Amino acid sequence: MRDKITRLERRILLAEAIVVLSIFIYLFFSAAPLARYPIAGQTIFDPDFAFEIEEGDEVIISTNLEFTNTIILKQGSDIQLPPGTYYWKAKNWLRESKVQTFTIQSNVGLDLYKRGENYELGNSGNVDLEVTKKKESITTNIPLEVGETKEVKGDNSSYEGKQNG
Repeated sequence: MRDKITRLERRILLAEAIVVLSIFIYLFFSAAPLARYPIAGQTIFDPDFAFEIEEGDEVIISTNLEFTNTIILKQGSDIQLPPGTYYWKAKNWLRESKVQTFTIQSNVGLDLYKRGENYELGNSGNVDLEVTKKKESITTNIPLEVGETKEVKGDNSSYEGKQNG
């Protein structure tokens, strides 16, 4: 048996080690995911938006910088986030992008549709509403959760919606 490695064999082993190390370094830096949208510090007024990432498999969202309460989204995931400030990053099998923040702004939306003799009130915003119905000297409060609709009489009342809370 041969115990010694020749000089040529040492050079070949060194060259192979350099190639393997270079490949790992390339993979580490080129496979870094990139969080594209929403951009850092952005305020979003329309809560129906899509995250945009590159070289990533999932989006991780949290309400705190330590990511102690996370939401993980994969390709095709759909979520409705309530108003507030969020931290997010993209992740792939090897790395995570840098953390970015965005804020979803409160959006009060009250729709009124005529339905035959009556009307339909609808909350099209992203916050719960307290709707005030006024007819002459009578005032009635109608709570409406996000996405909820309620039928009301077509009796010439006026309606005003405000964020609940």
